[in-house]
Amino acid sequence: MEASTILENLAGTFQGNKAQKEALDMLKEIGLPHKKSEAYKFTPITSLLEKNIDFEVKGVDSFDVQKLYKEEGSHLIFINGVFSKSHSTISKKLEMSIGEVTKGKHDPFSLLNTSFAKEEMTITSGDELPVFIYHFNTDGISNPRIKVNVKDGDTFRVIEKLVTPADQNTFTNSYIEFTVGKNAFGYHTKVQNYNAATFSHETVVASVDRDAHFYNNTFSFEGAMVRNNLTINLENENCEGHMYGLFLLDKKSHVDNNTSVDHQKPNSYSNELYKGILDEKSTGVFNGKIYVRQDAQKTNAFQANNNILLSEDATLHTKPQLEIWADDVKCSHGCTSGQLDEDAIFYLRARGISEKSAKAMILNAFALETMEHVKIESVRDEIQSLIDQKLG
Repeated sequence: MEASTILENLAGTFQGNKAQKEALDMLKEIGLPHKKSEAYKFTPITSLLEKNIDFEVKGVDSFDVQKLYKEEGSHLIFINGVFSKSHSTISKKLEMSIGEVTKGKHDPFSLLNTSFAKEEMTITSGDELPVFIYHFNTDGISNPRIKVNVKDGDTFRVIEKLVTPADQNTFTNSYIEFTVGKNAFGYHTKVQNYNAATFSHETVVASVDRDAHFYNNTFSFEGAMVRNNLTINLENENCEGHMYGLFLLDKKSHVDNNTSVDHQKPNSYSNELYKGILDEKSTGVFNGKIYVRQDAQKTNAFQANNNILLSEDATLHTKPQLEIWADDVKCSHGCTSGQLDEDAIFYLRARGISEKSAKAMILNAFALETMEHVKIESVRDEIQSLIDQKLG
């Protein structure tokens, strides 16, 4: 099958506006990535979608309330990519609206989202309480689309989670875009604990203004194939981008983290740390890029990807990259991969700790650093519980 098969299956569902028609025309021209596409070399998502996903829209209206967090704040429910006000809890101070789809990023799956999203939600800060976003998907394909504006001087936290039925193949192609104003702090956390029939392509784009900070935290535990595209544009002076990720995988789960941070002006800072723990026949991919433009003197940029492989059948692909056009910068990148430290295990066992517990303690300590900026207690507890379950 050719990549255009997906578009042919979706053609009859198109009901978009001018911006969506332009996106669809562009997508038809460039096509969805095929097996020879460099950016998707290790993640053949298009061919797997064609084999596994029914693109018929069923419109089932259901979700599991047990999946909601108990924290105070706004809890926004999306069912098959469409906001459900009747199921949601909205803080009085939260500014939000639903409107027509507007332009977004121009990579293939973002264009697919633009073309077939049913609506676009805009959320604007103004409330100190966090916003929890839940995607409950039962259709073969859904395209949730959200834009978040963090106003000058505000601090705003968004937590995002996808929930799918255990026995049904689904594809979620989500798009969330942050605009972080001057001297503002934006935080975005994703918890990805999917089932073995879930495919997802999740795009996060952030534009960060002067003296502002943006933090993205991505925790991945299971999924048939998960692709995370994260782009942070540091568009002004003295702004910062922080990226933290953990992929703790087993069975045949496949998670691909593709990140990009673009330093455009002087005195900006970025820090990226992704850690992987891979067991059984799982696959992890990390492809991180740092761009430092010619005007971005005095840039500090750091990137690290550290991994532990627990099985000979686990597979890891990692490629940290730097592209620098400025000459007065401090930049570093690197990756490590290996097995558990046998000396550390021996040390703990000599003190009466079982081998299983010793390994779990070491792996927990390895993962802990990625959770540093998760401040909401119930989210942190859920992540720790998932780590404990995976590590036995």
